Amino acid sequence: MRRPAGRALLFLALLAVVGFLFVAFVRNPRRSERPTPPPTPAPRNLIRIGALNRPATLPVWALGRLLQGRGLRLEVQGFEDPGRMWEMLAAGELDLVLSTLDEFALAVPRHDPGVLLFPSARSLGSDAVLARPGLDGATDLQGRSVAYVEGSPGGYLVLTLMATHPGLHFQTVPARNPKQAVDWLRSGDVAAAALWEPWTSALQAEGFQTMWSSRDQGIMEVWIASRQVLKGRGAGMEGLETLAGAWFGLIDRLRTNPGLATNAIAEEAHQDPAVIHAVLQSGLEFLSLDEARRVAPEALVQAMQAMRNDWSLHGAFLPPAAPRNVDLSTTVDTTLLETLVLPEKDPLTGPPEPAPSPAVEPMEPGPILVPPATLQSPDGLQASPASPAEALPPPSPEEPSSEGGPSPTAPSPEGPAEGAPPAAESGQEAVEPPPGPPGLGPD
Repeated sequence: MRRPAGRALLFLALLAVVGFLFVAFVRNPRRSERPTPPPTPAPRNLIRIGALNRPATLPVWALGRLLQGRGLRLEVQGFEDPGRMWEMLAAGELDLVLSTLDEFALAVPRHDPGVLLFPSARSLGSDAVLARPGLDGATDLQGRSVAYVEGSPGGYLVLTLMATHPGLHFQTVPARNPKQAVDWLRSGDVAAAALWEPWTSALQAEGFQTMWSSRDQGIMEVWIASRQVLKGRGAGMEGLETLAGAWFGLIDRLRTNPGLATNAIAEEAHQDPAVIHAVLQSGLEFLSLDEARRVAPEALVQAMQAMRNDWSLHGAFLPPAAPRNVDLSTTVDTTLLETLVLPEKDPLTGPPEPAPSPAVEPMEPGPILVPPATLQSPDGLQASPASPAEALPPPSPEEPSSEGGPSPTAPSPEGPAEGAPPAAESGQEAVEPPPGPPGLGPD
């Protein structure tokens, strides 16, 4: 008697399926799933600092000497791309960043990187927009090109120059670094450039004119901490308080015994003390602990809101950017200053003991440490927080304006946009900064 053919075919089909699954398992055995190891905890005795190469970062070089007897060591990293710096702070890969209030206001909607702890200094002439000889006023820049270094406060300085001159339009041209901006200015590819010391003094000596400076639109330098370190990770609040006390102690030394502090900075940075002293005295005012306490956090929030509005009108948050809706009042907390007590004056003689090699490369001496007469190119390049800078061809000096003007006013933490005094000319003596929003400047 013959078996039904249907059963045989069904048996063969099942056998084929089992064989296929067996072969597939042999070829691709299931890998054991292992949990992702937790990130390596940050050492309790290490504070990681990110910074751009600007005059206000110079005292950081000597902080290691003041902290060497307190069980803390510093790891300072210089950045070409400020956007990357803010991302690392937001991720807790940095503990602190030394930046400017306008750049922090730009970074908050993009990265929400951390919390402002306290203001550290004011640029009152150290930053300036310099124009070629023969251009006597801001209106002479109409339809021309103005360079600025991407990721630097020069971007906001140029923005406020347009904001305070209704009807003024010029093309803003991003440079990769100060050397490129200087080359464009000297060759006539741009009519003006936003720079800082020591380039500003050197170009003024060559006859270039100051159109606008941080005497007209003050620039506030600030310390920002990651939210992770504020919650106790790594050095935690105790480490931040120790560093803040050492910082203000060093600033006190720069005022009462500038020679000793300047020598310490110069030795750590491997530079001439005379150069360091000249840069620190060129339109830069460091705040004492009492002066920093008198800067109201509400005024900082108010100034950041005005700056964010100006950046918005300038198109900084247009698509493809996807800004976060961050309450600015949650990004400023200066309560650390309330109970801070300056430590006993520490010796600044001799470098700290060598520490283990850091995970990232330490910051090399940057352009702020180069003698003004040389105008050498820095080792690293700066880039925009939005995207890394590309190699740019020299712009045409007659290229028409391609950017619209920002808001009619650009509030500043150091002075109002309206009624600002004329730009300081080369060689002019330092003047008092214009009054800013209530409570923002030291009394």
